[in-house]
Amino acid sequence: MKKLPIPTISFKTALSAAFDGMGSAAYRAEHETAFKTPEKIESHYSDRATMSELYNEPRIIGAADPIVLGALSKSQLTRLYTQYFVPQKKPARPLYEEIKVTANGKCPLCGDVGHVRTLDHYLPKSNFPVYSILPINLVPCCRDCNSEKLDAFANTVDQQTLHPYFDHDRFFSEKWISARVIRTTPPVVDYFVDAPARWQASDRSRVESHFREYRLGNRFSVEAAADLPETIHTRRTTMAKSSDEEFSGYLSEKSQTANLPINNWRRVMFTALAADEWFCNQTFIGV
Repeated sequence: MKKLPIPTISFKTALSAAFDGMGSAAYRAEHETAFKTPEKIESHYSDRATMSELYNEPRIIGAADPIVLGALSKSQLTRLYTQYFVPQKKPARPLYEEIKVTANGKCPLCGDVGHVRTLDHYLPKSNFPVYSILPINLVPCCRDCNSEKLDAFANTVDQQTLHPYFDHDRFFSEKWISARVIRTTPPVVDYFVDAPARWQASDRSRVESHFREYRLGNRFSVEAAADLPETIHTRRTTMAKSSDEEFSGYLSEKSQTANLPINNWRRVMFTALAADEWFCNQTFIGV
């Protein structure tokens, strides 16, 4: 849920670096022959992604190892990533690191909950092996987001998760996640999708899919549960004599942290707390 700049590394550059790591001249020549026009492959992906039509891409399903591109099989194409792009001592590894750092250490898929540890294939390499080292298909992410998604991918436009490189700015600059306070002891913050009504139905469905696919409701609630005691402590101590309105104003100010994405769990939490009369009225004695 954070927009990222489109990688400047071309597919041709990524392929060349991967091929440089191959020990066999014949094996390299087989790959170079298969990837005669990387620019066309890259342009096709970019056009589809820009129009939110990647769900239409033909996919490979099952454990079979068919020939996919030229003389290259599915397994050979996926090995471009696992054996020639990721390993530390391979020539392509600096490109892997260059893509990772564009997120400034924070995962764009969960809105800064996790720290970037790896690259996620927006179109999974097991189903779309031609794109296994296409830079614009590789998204910096945390391990949780990478493991939550696994090889799942959409069959319809409504099911597509957000693409940090290509999707419209509205998904990243407009608020579509809200929260409510569950009035228990201690309180619980419950997150849900609340996309703008003016959005198209498909866009609202897409953020629902993103929220569900990456289990953001549960993950955000866990973060809030760990953070909320600090706010409760502030209410019991330094703001013990403040009115409900003053405490609400304090919480509202905390929600305006501009350096966090608008749908970040912490910003959304403070917005919900500030708006909840019951929470602002509590003294939290004994909590």
